[in-house]
Amino acid sequence: MDPRYRLAPLRDARSRDERIRRGDLAGTVHEAEAMAAELDAIARRVAACRAAITATTAGRDRLLAHGATAATIAQFDRYAQRLRHDLDAARNEQLRARARHRGQLDAVDAARGKLASARAERDVIDRHFAAWRAAGRKLADRRED
Repeated sequence: MDPRYRLAPLRDARSRDERIRRGDLAGTVHEAEAMAAELDAIARRVAACRAAITATTAGRDRLLAHGATAATIAQFDRYAQRLRHDLDAARNEQLRARARHRGQLDAVDAARGKLASARAERDVIDRHFAAWRAAGRKLADRRED
């Protein structure tokens, strides 16, 4: 048996591949967390738009009850329309952000799978090395006898 094992570069490559995959997973998880934070910010903006619309509608209703002028009511209606437009834009952005986040979570799952595969490949090489060492020890023991 050759005392030098020629597959050592393969073991080193598998170890490097595992480190790279671990880094890829960390990067995708970081991006997913950033997207989740962005999604939370958008959700807060949607809630703020809804609260503003509710407050504006309540204010308009109070003015109507007290006999406000048509110009004042029209001004409140235009403001409420702008708020509804902002709410629609925020909800659309929220839907897009959710889709991006789901895609990023899929990327995290794929990166986890790649890391598991890299670890399995490294383990196969390590077991092969252990078997090779054991065979070398057995051969040495037989030579001693």
